[in-house]
Amino acid sequence: MKKGIIAIAAMLSVAITLTSINVHAFEIITREMMEREVVTEIDFIRTVDNFIILFDTSSSTNQKIPGAPVTKIQAAKAFLKARNAWLPELDFKAGLYEYTNNQTLTGTFKEIYAMQPYNRERFAEAIDNLPEKGQGPAMLQAGLSGLRKVLAGLTGKTAVILFTDGKFTVRKGTKRPLQIAQEIARDNDVCFYLISSATEAVNKQLLEGVSKVNACSRVVPIELFVDYPFYLGGALFTVKATSYTRIRPVSKVVGFVAPDMQFDFDSAAIHDVYLEKLGLLADYLQTNPDAYVVAAGFTDNTGDAEYNLALSRRRAESLKNHLVDKYGIGANRIVTLWFGDLNPVADNGSASGQQRNRRVEIAVGTGN
Repeated sequence: MKKGIIAIAAMLSVAITLTSINVHAFEIITREMMEREVVTEIDFIRTVDNFIILFDTSSSTNQKIPGAPVTKIQAAKAFLKARNAWLPELDFKAGLYEYTNNQTLTGTFKEIYAMQPYNRERFAEAIDNLPEKGQGPAMLQAGLSGLRKVLAGLTGKTAVILFTDGKFTVRKGTKRPLQIAQEIARDNDVCFYLISSATEAVNKQLLEGVSKVNACSRVVPIELFVDYPFYLGGALFTVKATSYTRIRPVSKVVGFVAPDMQFDFDSAAIHDVYLEKLGLLADYLQTNPDAYVVAAGFTDNTGDAEYNLALSRRRAESLKNHLVDKYGIGANRIVTLWFGDLNPVADNGSASGQQRNRRVEIAVGTGN
């Protein structure tokens, strides 16, 4: 799918090739440039075939998000409405389910939008039917057990966006949530995106365990997710820009972008050539506390997909760890995404092309 679009859409994904930047130079982006820069052609690249949203409606979601005026359940619902408003229709199949607890071993699983082709208007109506206030417990077993049944009828890759407080029951003869998640990951091509409202250590530990069932799954605390929604960047699609037109530069600085950081084969070590530039990036972040970084890792096509996904994650996290450990940048301000060998920027049939594809793409912006 190709269409004209203004440059603000580029922030829908960091998988954007900025063709006019020098190989090792950072480029300042101003507010006027971001508002007036016109991208002439883009490709929306679907990263999954299906997505399923499991919505936690337990009473714990009535708690306020630290530092925010809204409750956890209100924030989750608002995010879904905002994301649905601009999600491109790429022939996804989608489902929205609310899971609750009752006196049975597995709880109940309420269908809000049954698994079917995604339609923006109908999905918006389904989101409106979600409650604004939580009630009672919502044990994780209920969500995962219901999920297993939905996945049984699907083909292709599925993203599961699971809002949860991590609470679960321990009963004789029943499987624990981690075991269910491991079995789901074993039997299906699925990635878990766990939006955590957990407050107790045991529940946080459980969700960390679930996030490790495969390389593509992850857990994000809901308070970070509200401030940095790019933690779900690439969950459903990515964007590749093939060209853009810049109008003119102005003096109001709101961020800057960097060229791809390239890596050696099967390595996540940062080359010395990038260290000075990363120092400049750290200086900018230190003097602009509203600024944040989105770092997306990629690989060439050598090796299997699961290994490449994990390697691309290590590459993105190498940049994050460097900024955190050497310069004291807050870890929450660095959003890491990873895509394996998806969306190459060069032909993998040549050594030089593979070198370009072994990369981390960096974008920097501000909340202003």
